[in-house]
Amino acid sequence: MLRKVCFFKTLTPREINQILSIARLKRYKSGDLVFMKEDIGNNFFIVKSGRIKIYTSIGSEKKKTFAFLKKGDFFGEMSLLGGKVRSASARAVEESELLVISKNNFKELIRQSPDFTLKLLYTLANRLNKTDKEIESMLFHNILGRLAEAIIDLTKDNHAKIIKIAIDQNELAEYMGTTRVPVCRAINTLKRSGVIEYRRGELTVLSMDKLRSISGNAV
Repeated sequence: MLRKVCFFKTLTPREINQILSIARLKRYKSGDLVFMKEDIGNNFFIVKSGRIKIYTSIGSEKKKTFAFLKKGDFFGEMSLLGGKVRSASARAVEESELLVISKNNFKELIRQSPDFTLKLLYTLANRLNKTDKEIESMLFHNILGRLAEAIIDLTKDNHAKIIKIAIDQNELAEYMGTTRVPVCRAINTLKRSGVIEYRRGELTVLSMDKLRSISGNAV
């Protein structure tokens, strides 16, 4: 499984066996909490199967979803690299299996595997770049452009002929860092324009080119 994941493709069989030897498998039901924001970070996680939501909450109403992680993605490294406490929460949004590596074993892995460390740095840099783009979008783009960007980002690894994602309007609003009402209006605008279809929590992309144009990322 690990060798099929982009993050691990450059690792040697010895390095992959090392990861497997220090990892334990833990299963989570849909809705189970992996860790809470401000928890002390003691573990590094790799998604073996399922889907994990990384998010934060401010008060009882304001929420922001940073990412939905799938098979092969990793998380939990920031607090192990000096952050001390978790900067966000993690929750399973469907039945999931995670490979869990302790803090001490994670640090030893970094010391012993240059390829693993480089991959870790590349991924962190990509995540920081994504965060910069989100901040720029929130400052300068209207809600329609932000919705288009969010849909593009959520479907970037979907190479099906007909691109569909299962996500409700509340989840979409949290991913965008806004509330449900403006997202609902933006969805209806895109539906009327023939860009997407949305029914019962399932969003279908009808025109990726139009989405890119609305987002300002036309190629």
